[in-house]
Amino acid sequence: MDLFANVGNTQKSMDYSQINRKDEEINSHKLQENTKLQEKKQNEDVKIEEKQVTKDKLQELTTQLNKEMAPLNPDIKFSFNDKIDELIVNVVDKNTDKIIRKIPSDEALKIMEKMRDLVGALFDDKG
Repeated sequence: MDLFANVGNTQKSMDYSQINRKDEEINSHKLQENTKLQEKKQNEDVKIEEKQVTKDKLQELTTQLNKEMAPLNPDIKFSFNDKIDELIVNVVDKNTDKIIRKIPSDEALKIMEKMRDLVGALFDDKG
């Protein structure tokens, strides 16, 4: 009788060790997935921060360009469009301050803005 009891106990301990190994594998897999998700989120956060720094630098650059060009009394003014992240150059009439030419044009800016919206809608992670 003791022999059969030992066999049963041995079988149970083998079953428990297999279950423990499976649990360890599952936990290890979950840990790896969590680590990958955290790394992905950190990379996305870094990209967002870099984009904001770039926008800020471009804003500062346009202000600095306008200050540097002022003593030369040019007919050119620089600006930055936040919606499409583009630098804009305006050719201005000195006497009337009327914009003679805008590069890129208003039409091109509207098209770029709509294209950004369309691309955002198509490739939005939440959608």
